[in-house]
Amino acid sequence: MDPLAAATERLIQAGRRLGARGLISAGEGNLSVRLDADRLLLTPAGLRKDELTPDDLVVVWLDHPERESVSRSGHVPTSDLAIHLAVYGVRPDIGAVAHAHLPAAMGLTLAGEVPDPAALPETALLLPRLPFLSLGIPGSTELAGRIAAALSEPLEPPEPLAAAVLLERHGAVAVGRDADHAVDRLELVEVLCRTWRDALLIRAARASLGMVGEPSPGSQTEGP
Repeated sequence: MDPLAAATERLIQAGRRLGARGLISAGEGNLSVRLDADRLLLTPAGLRKDELTPDDLVVVWLDHPERESVSRSGHVPTSDLAIHLAVYGVRPDIGAVAHAHLPAAMGLTLAGEVPDPAALPETALLLPRLPFLSLGIPGSTELAGRIAAALSEPLEPPEPLAAAVLLERHGAVAVGRDADHAVDRLELVEVLCRTWRDALLIRAARASLGMVGEPSPGSQTEGP
């Protein structure tokens, strides 16, 4: 299979996976893969990302993004093209970018909650850094620049670069070696946010019932 056909298949499958997991709806979200040093393959604007065909995907030239790019079915690239261009520009090591309006992530940040990836073993291991960015204008170069900076800024002492960014009321952006890897990281962000949300709800319920202290492992409520 030639590189373009292989990348097309991976991108389409990644979009279907986002839909099957309930992480996108309507025309939300966008995905891209790096074809080579000069080109990206991106999802189009306005279409459901879990119902795409090969003719819907758009090739964009990294060095000439202003060049008119239209898919074979007549669609232009995602309105978040600036994010993809900015991230690939600062992260030559990655092969894919994924963005989705993750429901639990949006709910938490709307409520002013920012989860700590250290709270769960898997996110502590695989997403030890999860920068949080305040609300920006979708599709703007300003937001794209902040996302790219968050994914490329090292810490002292040296730590791995961030692989995902949590966006206020706008889901998350994740990067990876390929589309599946980037979507894996989006799923981890959403699992963290769902777990954090559920913990808040359980603590609130316990407080409303006047329960104090922590329940002991294996404890059960006695029946009537």
